[in-house]
Amino acid sequence: MSDQLNKMEKINSLKNGRGVQYLLNEAYKILGNPILVHDMEYKIIAYTENIVTDDPIWNEFTTTGTVGRERLEFYKNEKFYYAAANAKKVTFLISDKLKYERILGKLFNSDNIQIGIASIEAHTPFPDDILKLFECFCSVLNKEFSKSEYYRIYGQEYQEILINKLIEGDIEDKEIYTAHVESVYMNLKKYLYLAVVDTAQCDPEHIRLPYFRDLFKKTQPAFKYCLHSDYVVIIISSDDEIFCVKKDLNKLNRIFKQNNVYAGISGCFENLFELKKYYTEAVHALNCGLKSNGLQQVFLYDVSEP
Repeated sequence: MSDQLNKMEKINSLKNGRGVQYLLNEAYKILGNPILVHDMEYKIIAYTENIVTDDPIWNEFTTTGTVGRERLEFYKNEKFYYAAANAKKVTFLISDKLKYERILGKLFNSDNIQIGIASIEAHTPFPDDILKLFECFCSVLNKEFSKSEYYRIYGQEYQEILINKLIEGDIEDKEIYTAHVESVYMNLKKYLYLAVVDTAQCDPEHIRLPYFRDLFKKTQPAFKYCLHSDYVVIIISSDDEIFCVKKDLNKLNRIFKQNNVYAGISGCFENLFELKKYYTEAVHALNCGLKSNGLQQVFLYDVSEP
């Protein structure tokens, strides 16, 4: 049996349900290099125990539980964010300013929402097949995280925070957030639309907004959802540049009618960093539609308006 197959079998035989710490310690025995895991906010989750190293990133994480602004600037200058954003699952992080090679792996919860990062450092030289081996181990970690209700909730909450930041235009350094925003794009189709859903006709106090968000998500889980102001906000994706309510909203439109709720839909876009503009369009479409006293539940933004 080749060394690669032997290591792959050992990784796949790791038992889930015994915790992330157990998996990291066992992976170290197989791969010979330490692994560190942190969430989307750079807060440490776990790391291989009893590691002594002169690596500044490892030591900052394990000493403080996170990394500071200077480290984030270092990541930016070394183009780590672009490497992460362009990676489907794993990628090398290359820098001549660091002593050790390292690989990043994306981690996901049961909803397939990214909840963190695993990184492995080459304290001993990486074998040629390390990307396949590390990707395999990240899949094992994903199974572990998928068992956790905490990380299911964390993934949803962090994604909502990020979408709200985009709506508010509250991201000053876009480069630092490149990889984070890419996690919102994940599994979306090419053409995007923003919907704001008004529940005031059936829920005047907006007490049931979380209920409606969860109902919409259960009905059409491929879209992205959050609460903003007094609306349920939906990032809709489509293969088509021209929005079709019947096709693109599918079952959601029926739920709107059944519950007497109304939605405004923005024009088509591709760049999530422009979400503030399209949120404004969606709200405008909703308000104009409600004033028209028509029989529609869904109102499209008129792109011909100045």
